[in-house]
Order: sequence, then structure tokens, then C-alpha cells
Amino acid sequence: MNNYRLELILRCFLRKLFILNNGHSALKIRLKTYKLNLFITRKYNDIAFEDIPEVSTASIKKVLKANSITYDEGFTCFIAHCPLCGKNSKSVAKIYINKTTGMFICSSCKKTGQWNDFLTLISVKKSKKKVKDKVEDEVAPGEHIKEFLETIRKSTNEIKKLEEVAFTSILKKFSLPVISQSALSSLDVRVNSKETSMYFPIENVENETVGYRLINSRRTEDTVVPDVIYGGILTARIAKSKDTAVLVPYISDFLVLLNSKVSANIVCLPNSVNNLPQYILPSLERFKKLILWFGNDSKSWDATRHFAKKLGEKRCLLVRPNEKQLLPHLDESQDFKAVISGAQPMWHKSITTFSNLRSEVFSDLQNIDKVQGVKWTRYPALNKILKGHRRGELTVFTGPTGSGKTTFISDYSLDLAMQGVNTLWGSFEIRNARLARTMLQQMAGIRLDENLHLFDNWADQFEKLPIYFMTFHGQQPIKVVMEAVEHATYVYDIAHLIIDNVQFMMGMSEEQKHMDRFWKQDVLIAAFRQFATRKNCHVTLVIHPRKERDDEDLTTSSIFGGAKASQEADNILIIQDKRLTSVRGKKYLQVAKNRYSGDLGIMALEFDKDSLSYQQKKGKI
Repeated sequence: MNNYRLELILRCFLRKLFILNNGHSALKIRLKTYKLNLFITRKYNDIAFEDIPEVSTASIKKVLKANSITYDEGFTCFIAHCPLCGKNSKSVAKIYINKTTGMFICSSCKKTGQWNDFLTLISVKKSKKKVKDKVEDEVAPGEHIKEFLETIRKSTNEIKKLEEVAFTSILKKFSLPVISQSALSSLDVRVNSKETSMYFPIENVENETVGYRLINSRRTEDTVVPDVIYGGILTARIAKSKDTAVLVPYISDFLVLLNSKVSANIVCLPNSVNNLPQYILPSLERFKKLILWFGNDSKSWDATRHFAKKLGEKRCLLVRPNEKQLLPHLDESQDFKAVISGAQPMWHKSITTFSNLRSEVFSDLQNIDKVQGVKWTRYPALNKILKGHRRGELTVFTGPTGSGKTTFISDYSLDLAMQGVNTLWGSFEIRNARLARTMLQQMAGIRLDENLHLFDNWADQFEKLPIYFMTFHGQQPIKVVMEAVEHATYVYDIAHLIIDNVQFMMGMSEEQKHMDRFWKQDVLIAAFRQFATRKNCHVTLVIHPRKERDDEDLTTSSIFGGAKASQEADNILIIQDKRLTSVRGKKYLQVAKNRYSGDLGIMALEFDKDSLSYQQKKGKI
């Protein structure tokens, strides 16, 4: 039995225990009792290069043609008759293959996996080998889903069959908008007997229920069960408008729009604006027009542009947030039909005019605090200078050897990740385990080696953060790194990439052997600059400075290499360490370049050994 199938069975088993326990997050499972401890290890979202499939749109087309599989090209997927289904499967069974990653999912047999899995299954099918023993050992995904859904239905009740008073009471208990009971007549929304967990049905591309969106009365749990990999999304279908859907981030918005009877399908995203799983993209293929209504905070603004690229900008329209167009649940008195009909296209031709940009410029000015970016909670002084952390920018960070560059940048990025900024770390100089240990201690704010009894509690909280680590160490060629970065950005919707440090990526490429070190670094800087702009992702590059005299301050010209780094950077941050030249010397962070507002300045850095953090204390700026 392969590792993927074993993981699937294990996940299903744990989910079933979770449901039978009425969804309580406090359920503790002692895995050793079930002899499953050999397969469970604590991991910090590592991204291994060997796990990234070598795939492209052209290679997918080549494989499909070589195996005589006819296909149609959708917005995000190739759509074909499933070659994996048996003779007893539906004749209309379709397989959806993601154009970017090669991830596939079948609407009938529910098989899903990565591109390498598809190639393996195709080769086995083609070779006509007898693999009965292997097949019998595997659990059919479709059968598991049926069993899982039946378990939920037996232990819950439909809320549309409750008395009106009980129906209203449940909505209030779950802090949901009070809507008419008839609005939910087409949805199989359920609640458990203790009224602590509510289940909203999620459907796949064939309008078939494949799971539930689970929330609890305390709103501490909001997850997809049994798993998001089956491609289900919470959808309200409107017969009059089959080709248009409004995408909203929260169930509250979904319910308000459903109650208002807008003439468009309504879709609630599974992870709000945090990320857009590639598994749900097939379920959105049926819609020719997608209207994104996400809100007016900086994170929602960034997600709107990023998701539109993932979904296909030409079919996406945007509800521009302003005082008159708030999210549906924030103002239920809005004219929703007028707001939706007034949605504006995301995509423009290569050349545009100010008349096309006028509304966007006005919207930016009207929400100036939102477009400045995500604010740091640990560094208020940095907010005053940089205004915030914005997508699409390039930050160069430098400082003397031993001045604490990695320690500061880990604290700096942890602050943003705790606010929901999806972060990818490429640490080529320090092992991921050591980096994760530092960040964990910075999050806890205490010495964990002296408080080991608190480790599991803080580690569980850290695992929930959207932080991913590339499993590289030592020198790596730019091509390999960029492939991993591109893949992770698409799959995990990365908003912040940290490379520590640039010098460790130099000197490994065969075609670059003839280049000197300055030229190689310029190539790297150009690649990351293009990536930041093209993928709308903030890139932070740690670069060592040139060897300077200890009594001289570092400047933008102190950055190792040519002038490319300082020219391309939107922000340049320098750690100045005066402890080396003066008894009472201090360490501080200097903002030497700020392209957004032009403000420059310094921020004192006081290191706390217990928390391994430079976090500014209240009352001190």
C-alpha cells in the first residue's frame, strides 16, 4: 500500500472519530493505543523539492495525446473522460487536471492525486498487469465518502425541518445572520443533537455532496470534512444564472446573499481569503464569470488580485470595497443586485488609459490605510516608516556578520504570519529545525527548554500558522529554487518569500560557470524582482555586506555585489551594530530605502534572550 493511500485511510479514521465525538476540538487521541504512532510525526509544513512534480501545460498535453485521451481546455484545468475508472463507472465520468501543477481529480471514482500519481496509474492501466491484491487493499474514495456522509446524517438533524423558533435560536447560537427558513430549503444544512456543531453541505463539480463545511457554536472550528481534496465547495445554485457565481469569504456573507435572492450562484470559499486550494478549482470550471466580493482590508485586497490570477483574470470581476459596498453580512440593507451588476473587470489589455484606471485610483485613495499593507504588531516604529508590508515588493536586508540578521528576520516574518500572511522560508544557511525552534520560542516568548511541559501547546499553535519551509540546505542553483518557489506560491498562495541568504544560491549552475560572482548575483536579483512583480508576492532577500571598516556605518552601497540589488529593491533594511566600536554602542535597524512613501528612519533593537526576540515593548518606540 502506497504512502498516499495509507495517509488517506489514517486521515479518514481520525476524521470519523472526530465526528463521532460531535466535533469537539478537545478530543485527544492517543495514537499509540491504535499502534499508529509509526506514521505520525510532527512537521512544520516542509516543502521538499523531490515532492514537486516536473510538469508544464505542454507536457500534460503531450501525455494526454500519447495515451489517446481527448480533452477540452478549461479556465484552470484540462477536462477529459476519466481513463482511471473501471467498466462499471459512469460513462460521463470526467477527470480534471490542473494546468499548472498536474493535480487531478475524477468526478466519478473520486480518485485524486498529483501528476506523478497520474502517470503511475496510466502506466499500470496501459501495461494490463494484474494488481488485484493491491486494489483490494485500497479503500475506494467514493465508498469512503458515502460511509462518512451516512455517519453524519445519522448523528445530526436537518435544520430546515425544525420549528421556526428553534431555527432562529440555532442561527443566533452560531452567531450567524437570521434568515428565512425557506432560504435554506435547497441545502442539506444539519446540526448535531447538542447544537454545538453545524454542517453545511459542500458539492463537487457534478453537484454531488462530497462532505460538509463544519463550524461550531464557539466559532473556533471552521473546516472541511472529510477533506478538501475531494473538491467540494459550499454552493447555492440559482437556475436562472448558470454561468455566473459570486465568491464570498464567510458563511455569514453566503447566507445573507442567499436570503436576498440575487440572480447569481453563490459560492463560499473554504479558507476565507487565506488561500485558494487547487482542489476546488474544478468545481468552479462551470462558471464563465466569477464576481469576487472579499472586503476592504489589506489582506482581502491582496487576495482578490492573487485569486483572480489563479482563477483566470479574464473571467473575474471585482466588487470594489468602499463605504457603500461593504461585505454582505456587514450591511444587509444594501442593494445587492446593484452591487453585483456594478462589478468591474479585473483584466485589462497591455495598454490602458486613465479613464479605465480612474475608479481603481479613487478606491485606493478612499481606502489609503488598507492599501498600505499589513501592519506589524511587534514593531510599531516600523509601521511609521514603511507604513506596512505590501505584496509585489522586493526588500533587501543586510547587516554585519553575527549581528542577528536571521533572528530578526524570523521574528519579523513570524509577526506577519500570525496575522495570516502565507510565508515561505528558504533557509540555505541554517537548518529548518533550528529556524523553527527559534520562531517557536519567539512566538511563545519564553525559554521552552526550561518549560518543556508547554511545548506541545505552543507547537500545536505554531503548526496552524501559514508558514512553509523549503527543504534546501547549502548552495543551490537558481533554477531549482525558482521551480520550488513557483510551485509553492501557486499551491499555498504564498504572500511573503524569504531567502536567507542570496550568497548560498551562487556558484552551482552549469551554464553560469563562466560568470563572475557579481554577475551571478545580478541574475538572481533580476529573477526575484520579476517573480515578486509577476506573482504579486513580497520577496525578502538577506544579503551579506561587503567587508567594511568596523567604525563605518553600512550604506546601500555596502550591499555585496553590484548596484543591481539596491536599484531593484523597493525597501532596504540595514542592521547597524555599534556594540563593536563603542562600549555603550547599541544596535538599531535603519530603513535606508523606502520606495512606497520615501520615509527613512531608524528603529532601536533591544534583544531579549528568553524570547529570542527584538519585539518592542509597550511605551518604547
